[in-house]
Amino acid sequence: MARSTGNDPPTVSGPSPRSDKVEYQTGGWSELLRNRRYLLLLGSGTLAGAGYAVYSVSVLFLAYGLSGNLLVAGAVLFIEYGVYTLTFLIAPLVDRARDKRTVLLVCYPIQALAAALLAVELRGGALSVPVLLGLVLVLAVLWDFVWATFMIAPPLVLPKRQLFVADGLSSVVSVGTQVGGYAGGGALLYFVGPYGGASAYAVLLLGAFLIALPLRLRVEHPPDTRFLETFRRGWDAFRGRAGRSLRSLAGVDVLFGFFSAVPPLLLPAIAFERFGTPASAYAVLVTAFALGGSLAGILVGHANPRRHVGRLLILTPVLAGVSLLALLPTGVPLALPAFLVAVAGAAVSVRYTAKYTWVQGSYAPELLGRLSANLYLFTGVSGSIAVLVVGELSARLPLEPLLALDGLGLVVAGLVSITLPGLSRLSF
Repeated sequence: MARSTGNDPPTVSGPSPRSDKVEYQTGGWSELLRNRRYLLLLGSGTLAGAGYAVYSVSVLFLAYGLSGNLLVAGAVLFIEYGVYTLTFLIAPLVDRARDKRTVLLVCYPIQALAAALLAVELRGGALSVPVLLGLVLVLAVLWDFVWATFMIAPPLVLPKRQLFVADGLSSVVSVGTQVGGYAGGGALLYFVGPYGGASAYAVLLLGAFLIALPLRLRVEHPPDTRFLETFRRGWDAFRGRAGRSLRSLAGVDVLFGFFSAVPPLLLPAIAFERFGTPASAYAVLVTAFALGGSLAGILVGHANPRRHVGRLLILTPVLAGVSLLALLPTGVPLALPAFLVAVAGAAVSVRYTAKYTWVQGSYAPELLGRLSANLYLFTGVSGSIAVLVVGELSARLPLEPLLALDGLGLVVAGLVSITLPGLSRLSF
């Protein structure tokens, strides 16, 4: 099947009978496991992601513990989400790189150094809120470059029929690495302290660097225009009839991004306010959130729902919202909130996968960094605003109204998606 250049509308019509048998078949695991380049890419990303999981557990718990309220934790997420929105400025630089591996080989060591510095400051008891926020800023900026690279990389090493199953394989691995990362982060908090998580992040980033060394991620014809022209062309795909689907996605992402950013912020508050051992309860909840997303990825990857991307974009916000609303009753055993959090994590993860896999399967590789980053801009800006707003509201409202507002907002985001032109028919 011909790859869209980004100037033509992405495929939304049904496939031919022959493509039904090949391009839309389920499974495909054995072919994927024989692809050495993809396995190197997966290994590097897995170690970096596991390190980030350990770090995120530690840094949010630390931020909340330093202040006793959600405002500092909200500031940490605001910096991260705010910086991630700047990927739309960074992605043109990544798109222009002929070998995307270079980005990983530069960013990983600097991130490891920043994580190690955080560990040293924590170990010495000298960490202040400004230093914490400064290191969070450095790590977030570098993660922008890494994220953009991983948005571009899958179509460089895989045919489009393998994109969903590749994400499924990533989820299989993430069941271990993310659960291990979050659970390990919780254990490090309990037995060692927050500096243990930062130290583990540094070590795992160095491992990701070593695995990326033999990886080849070359683009034969990267953009050769000036930065501003490269940047402008990344937005051209949003214009005209061909850009209608991207505009619809961007529009609903403003709403979805606001409410989907809030659940990770509320998890520490749930752990502290509802359970006698907040560190262990938080570790369980955040692990459940990641585990739900990983297991859902396995199922979606195997199903290869390329013809039903639009339906996934509509149904998953509703499922996430209903799960959060079900968290409102208090005084229940930890297992029930953990299950509901896992369902919410699964729904958010599937929507994320469906959106970006559609982009990867519908547009040329030299556009992917910019398109992915431009789409994330809408999610990131609204998410950055959300964590600050909810952090401020937490001083005036109890936890339950915040959960209710967030759950209702996600349900509304799903219902609004039904009304947007072409969104329900997206496929590739």
